[in-house]
Amino acid sequence: MRTNAWNAWSTTAALCVALAGCWGCGEGSGTPQVRIDQIEVMSIDENYVEDPWGEEGQPDLYADVSVNDEPYYTSPVALESALPQRISFEGLTFQGAELDREVVIRIFDEDQDSLDDIVGEVTFTPRDLMFSEPVRHPLYGGYLQVDLLLTW
Repeated sequence: MRTNAWNAWSTTAALCVALAGCWGCGEGSGTPQVRIDQIEVMSIDENYVEDPWGEEGQPDLYADVSVNDEPYYTSPVALESALPQRISFEGLTFQGAELDREVVIRIFDEDQDSLDDIVGEVTFTPRDLMFSEPVRHPLYGGYLQVDLLLTW
């Protein structure tokens, strides 16, 4: 008797898990979404500097995110960045129609006494990440490599 009850319980539990699906990827009953916890700047073009005064020290990196060319999010600045450099995205979430729009991440070097220098940019579409649910997803733009560190 005990074996039959255990089999019935384990079969029911497996069925519930299968029907619930993946909460983060939208196959279950949760809201489909992609959440970026952090990015990690892995490599940059060392000759990106547009500043004619030539600054000393390591770059102070931050990211500016836009969705369909509209400003969306600006990260905190990582002072005196040494590569690889992690930058918090504070759980930045894309859901609904945003999942199918082009997202651009531009990396800048913050300058106190002049305009910020653009280091490079990468692009992606959030829905493209949902089916494989990677925890780390590398993006490339010329010499720039930015890894998305995702949470599901």
